[in-house]
Amino acid sequence: MRSQYFIILCLSLFIFCKSNQKICEGENCRNGKHVVTYENGDQFEGDFLEDSKHGIGIYRYANGDIFEGEYKFGLKNGPGIYRYANGDEFIGNYTKGLRDGYGKYRFVDGFILEGYWDQNGLVGKAKITNAKGSLVLEGYWNQNQFLGIKPKEESNNRVEISNPE
Repeated sequence: MRSQYFIILCLSLFIFCKSNQKICEGENCRNGKHVVTYENGDQFEGDFLEDSKHGIGIYRYANGDIFEGEYKFGLKNGPGIYRYANGDEFIGNYTKGLRDGYGKYRFVDGFILEGYWDQNGLVGKAKITNAKGSLVLEGYWNQNQFLGIKPKEESNNRVEISNPE
């Protein structure tokens, strides 16, 4: 009889301890939804597949930045929003951890840079609008370097800047 009470007590303690365990500690998450805090203070909450961030998740950086979006085998991959601690944010697509495809970078002062990214660099035609939505600049970029303004068709390849007043 005494051994039955002992077994019941051990099973109860085992079940109680299991229910109070954290879902995941450190960086050893295999599969499923987990919350992981890294040694540098960063935190990830989301889906894991074979120890890698994979699926939807929120990554909170120790410096205050936050990324919300999709991951594939540990890297940002698919649509996401990167919010900087200073209030700026990037809304767009990622491939293998880098900005890739159409996106908008919103500055805290209301200006918006809208265009296409390739391997983290702004490329091709892009535009900047102010907080009221008025066009400030439209031109061409290559890997975050502004190349120039597109000439008007009728200008024989000359850039014409006009004063609207």
